[in-house]
Amino acid sequence: MLIVAMVITLAMLAFAVKAGGEGIQVETGPQVIRKAVLQGETSTFQVEVTNKGSVPVEIVPEVVDLSIDEHGQNVELPEGTDYDWGLKEFARIFPEKFMLKPGETRIAEVRVKAPRSLSGGRYGILYFAASDPSAKGRIIMVVRCGSLLLITVPGTETYSGRVQDIRLVPRQGRESSLAGFEVVFENTGNVHMSATGHIKISDGKDTLVNMALRGGTGTILPGGTRLYRVGLREDIPDGEYEVTVDFVFEGKAATARRALRIRGGQAYLE
Repeated sequence: MLIVAMVITLAMLAFAVKAGGEGIQVETGPQVIRKAVLQGETSTFQVEVTNKGSVPVEIVPEVVDLSIDEHGQNVELPEGTDYDWGLKEFARIFPEKFMLKPGETRIAEVRVKAPRSLSGGRYGILYFAASDPSAKGRIIMVVRCGSLLLITVPGTETYSGRVQDIRLVPRQGRESSLAGFEVVFENTGNVHMSATGHIKISDGKDTLVNMALRGGTGTILPGGTRLYRVGLREDIPDGEYEVTVDFVFEGKAATARRALRIRGGQAYLE
């Protein structure tokens, strides 16, 4: 399962409760759905929902808007959040409610209607909440299983990005001594992307550091950022240096440069 959350009614008790003596387990497939939707048209596709548990369950689908934080974690946006890249208002799931016997699989139909003005990408989580209807009058456990939905409007994509920030990482217990760098990359386009980065440190003659930034190549949504890190293997001697950060994404590149000064083992970015 890609996303599972337990919501327990009756004072929101914070422990797992088994319905009817047996646990609830549902799965959806595929876990990540990437679809192209033309402007002014409605696209329909399918999601399989399977009851892997041993009790009949009632399934209630829901679409919520998706964001991804700077660490690459999926974030469900609450109702009423001001967000330009959500999918909720364009997507519907049918049927709106259905039952699944143990071992049974059913196909849910997802419809995405794209306005003529829609461009770039829109992002959501397709949740399927499962509960045991026989648990009336008792504590009810609801298990949510979800699939990520990434929608793109072909021909309207804009890929752009920038290095938002470069930060020093001090060594533990030594406030200004340099242990490494953190770099924040921002997706300034209108569609999701992945990016890889490198960092170089040079004194004008020699390159002292030439390393890949760690942050993965996972999805960065429009308006979103990703935090990349690198640790230095050795201390850099006192001197004046240039820090160059390069990112490549979707056939494009973004570069940022900062001056680095090290005096008495203390590092400063200018």
